[in-house]
Amino acid sequence: MKMKNEKLPEKDTESSSLTRLIIKIKNAAEEEAKIINREAKQKLEEIEKGTKKLVDEVKKQELDKETSRLEFIKKRTETEFEQRAKRIIIQAREGMIDQVFENVKKEMLALRDNKEYSKYLENLLIYTIRNITAQSMKIIADKKDKEILNKITSNIAQKEKINFKVDVSSLKTQGGFILTDEYGRIRIDYTIENTLKASRDKIRTKINEILFA
Repeated sequence: MKMKNEKLPEKDTESSSLTRLIIKIKNAAEEEAKIINREAKQKLEEIEKGTKKLVDEVKKQELDKETSRLEFIKKRTETEFEQRAKRIIIQAREGMIDQVFENVKKEMLALRDNKEYSKYLENLLIYTIRNITAQSMKIIADKKDKEILNKITSNIAQKEKINFKVDVSSLKTQGGFILTDEYGRIRIDYTIENTLKASRDKIRTKINEILFA
């Protein structure tokens, strides 16, 4: 028996078309989702790279700041140590000067009572008159040294052909004398006090040479 061509029901045709449309939309959506995911992933990677770069820059800036701060602290510490070392050296030097000076002072102040005192005064006079051109000299001294100076000058005057006048009217000293010519153009202070003052400067110079040689 011959079958007649029958048309599909209209309802089935519409259902098939709708299915294909849904599949097409689904595929398009999935493709779009893939594209969005790729772009999102790419964007996220760019953000991560940018963030890492920013973090690295911040770290470097902080490191630079910390390095600068540490350098400053180091230099300041070195300066403080140098200044402290200088102060210690200066204090040690002044202590040495004071100690040596006190020893010299003690010896000089006791010189008048020493048996070598007469020889000390005589050597000063001989050294001086041999280095100046004068026929007459005045010795200004403490009255305690009048007798010893009269004796010394008497001996030197005969040997060196020079006249001396001993003046003990005004000077008060621990020892020594002041020597002048008759016109007052020459004045040499050999008193113990002046010798001590000069010796302190000499002691300071000598100690500086030893410490900083």
